[in-house]
Amino acid sequence: MNKLTIFFICATVLVIGVTGTLLGYRYFERHGEEPTVEEQIQPEIKPKVEEPTQPEEEPAQPEEAETDNPLIAVLAGIDQQMIIEAGFQNGTVSIEQFDGLIFNDYDISEYQDDEHIRYIVKEGIEDAGIINELIYPSQDIAYGVYEQLKAKMTSEESPFTINETNQYGEASFFANNSTETNSVFLVVKFNERLYTLHYPAKNHNKMKNLLQSI
Repeated sequence: MNKLTIFFICATVLVIGVTGTLLGYRYFERHGEEPTVEEQIQPEIKPKVEEPTQPEEEPAQPEEAETDNPLIAVLAGIDQQMIIEAGFQNGTVSIEQFDGLIFNDYDISEYQDDEHIRYIVKEGIEDAGIINELIYPSQDIAYGVYEQLKAKMTSEESPFTINETNQYGEASFFANNSTETNSVFLVVKFNERLYTLHYPAKNHNKMKNLLQSI
């Protein structure tokens, strides 16, 4: 075999080796790094996220007046619905134990004979009035306290003057105070109960509606 033939054989083997190596690199590049056609067209599946359902809101109901004394809650003659129906928009009422004072600082604790209740009425955030419900064992006792209270408030020491109109309940009188001309002071007897009311004069019609519902 001459030298030229050996040269051509070696060159042919070298070309075949280089070509095979290049084809191998291209195969691994395509199959090892690039996605297949099926992978390219496969859509991405995302987990379905459900929106949380919002519970339906119940319509707002008037809140009942709260008190720590269950007996007072049972005896109470005025409730939240009566306040709203009287005309107090967004009206609320809270119940407290009566402390013996009416009309800010007028002490009638000497007439405290049974369970008595204080109502604090608000219209929104505004003070709308104070009502004291004085409960006695009988109508006769309630009327006797009414008469004693009227006599006490007409005494020389009293800052009030009495105007007994009997417009409300079985008997009633207004107590006028010359230093508080924009306020109304009213005492009303219903059966075995006395009500003393102290409120801004602008709320008179609403308090009148409330008294008519008692």
